[in-house]
Amino acid sequence: MRRVSAALNLHDNDALWSVLAVLEYYARLYEVMPDRLRKVGEGSLDTMRAEAREAADALMAQHRDALARCKETIRLAEHMIREHEERYRAALAGLNEAALDALVDCAANRIARAAGNRLVGAFAIAAREHRVRLDGAVAAFEQATQEAGRQAQVRAQTLERRYWRALRAILALGLMVLLASAAAIAVWLAVWRS
Repeated sequence: MRRVSAALNLHDNDALWSVLAVLEYYARLYEVMPDRLRKVGEGSLDTMRAEAREAADALMAQHRDALARCKETIRLAEHMIREHEERYRAALAGLNEAALDALVDCAANRIARAAGNRLVGAFAIAAREHRVRLDGAVAAFEQATQEAGRQAQVRAQTLERRYWRALRAILALGLMVLLASAAAIAVWLAVWRS
């Protein structure tokens, strides 16, 4: 500022000092503004990415819970089938050891087989229904994940467009201020020289 004062031969009470102070303020502001805008933009994108990641993680956790429950149900069904088969075998062995006549033995075998087949059939149908539900849950999860990704992309594009519009407006405003300041200085110099 002192060099400018010496070059322009300004006095301490000269009106041009206030114009020079404003120009100095705007010059410092334009040096700092791109970093501020970049930080604001990065913070918004990071927030949106974190929200999308949290939503995807929550959906994935629900999917894992549903899958674990289905697996546990299938395991329990298999365990019950084995347990029932062992019970029926033990019942048949007990009947054989009691030395029942051939007719009672044959009837008991037929009853045991029919009950076992019905039980196995019922568990097979239940397993198929669980499989259909699991496939539906997986499809719904995939659809929700795709929709969340699409929405995040649209929001990111909107934010980017707003960022560039704001930057253009700030640069245009700065250029107008500089031009106005230059015009004021030129007028003042013309008045001062005359």
